[in-house]
Amino acid sequence: MALLFPFKALLVIVLESDNHYHCLDYQTVSSHLPTHYAESLSFLLSQVGARSAQIFAEGLAPLGVSPRAYGILSTLAGAESQTQQQLADALGIHRNNMVGLIDEMEAAGWVRRHRSQQDRRAFDVRLTRSGSAVVSRVNNLIPALEDAVGQGLSESDRQTMVGLLKQLASALDLTPGIHPHLRAPSR
Repeated sequence: MALLFPFKALLVIVLESDNHYHCLDYQTVSSHLPTHYAESLSFLLSQVGARSAQIFAEGLAPLGVSPRAYGILSTLAGAESQTQQQLADALGIHRNNMVGLIDEMEAAGWVRRHRSQQDRRAFDVRLTRSGSAVVSRVNNLIPALEDAVGQGLSESDRQTMVGLLKQLASALDLTPGIHPHLRAPSR
């Protein structure tokens, strides 16, 4: 049986025979083989993620909705109402930025503010029918966006990829369904 042992700067090839080891060959090698940046997990995830975000934003543009606005609308779609502060906390958006975003979405007719019954200093934000329609239109685009991002992958590969990405997201302590770039300042 031949064995390979990396020792510091040598790769030693050993043959075992009757409990005796014989050195067959050795080569000088680096003690640490660097991963080329373009082939690293972090770069490839970043590259694919950036392109995926670009495809998503391009898909939303004809609807007149930004990815940040959709993040808020889709969060509201899963709840009857939330205060601006609850939304800001859940999405990791600074409360001052949240006020501006809610102003824009209220002007578009997608949300309405109402005085909170529990705290008169706070406003509940509720999705309007128009906002619900925007969420539905975006949700209808998602299969085509998935196809654009996942082109070249079989269905089995896609399922495996999604499972692995969920595992990484969990290990990185990311909140499911909340994109970290929602935290970025308004532009």
